[in-house]
Amino acid sequence: MCRRRKNIVNCREGFTLVELLVVIAIIALLMAILMPALAGARKQGQAVMCLSRLRGWGLAFEMFAEDHDRFFPKSYGWGQYWIDAMVPYVGATVGKASEAREIYFCPSAKKNLTPHKAIDLGTTFSAWGPFPTGGLWWDTGAEGSYGLNDWCANPEGEEYWGIPSEYCWRTPDVAGRSNVPVFADCLFAEGFPMDHDPPPPFPESPPSWNNWATDAIQFFCIDRHNGGINGLFMDWSSRKIGLKELWRLKWHNQFDTTVQPVWPQWMQKYKDY
Repeated sequence: MCRRRKNIVNCREGFTLVELLVVIAIIALLMAILMPALAGARKQGQAVMCLSRLRGWGLAFEMFAEDHDRFFPKSYGWGQYWIDAMVPYVGATVGKASEAREIYFCPSAKKNLTPHKAIDLGTTFSAWGPFPTGGLWWDTGAEGSYGLNDWCANPEGEEYWGIPSEYCWRTPDVAGRSNVPVFADCLFAEGFPMDHDPPPPFPESPPSWNNWATDAIQFFCIDRHNGGINGLFMDWSSRKIGLKELWRLKWHNQFDTTVQPVWPQWMQKYKDY
């Protein structure tokens, strides 16, 4: 604002307090409008990257099968557990930081909340592990946020970790493989889902990690990607899986996909299949 007085022009520089408050209010309003959209875009980007990493795992499993007469890893014993067996095919050394090692982590769950606690479950948005050293197949320091469908294995004998091995998908060359999950977002490194497994009573309330052979579908039942998880299927495609859809997938070769669980209250809002 300028005033002429006695041929002298006086100009006031800067803003008044009211003008500054108005500008700040406008910026705050714009931030409030834009932040949810930016957060949504970030989550969408993480989901896309997750699917890309799962497709990378699909290539790795396919290469392993090609090198082993079209069979999956035994998934037990030294060098045959999936974490060890897949190292040459994903180009990453387990337990050692590297850019390639990112393939073990969903971008939405790439940090371990308890990095010094051995064999710890992950959460919806954190990684599991690390496994301790000094063991057998777990002598890796491994951690991640994906887990194997343990029925995708080629074990020897009639039992596999104390469970009938006849349920296993020993090879990816089977009928209906587009509905058979191999690898997916998970609270632990593995699990044996059964059709009679109940849903978790509350979000992130699965059994302890050493119950991966009982109620194991609960390890996969997490809302990591807007109502579901991302998964890799036996035809090496990757896609989003709705939480209630988990009971409609063919986890093992005798899995009854018609079983209808009783959904807990927290799952009522999710899409039915």
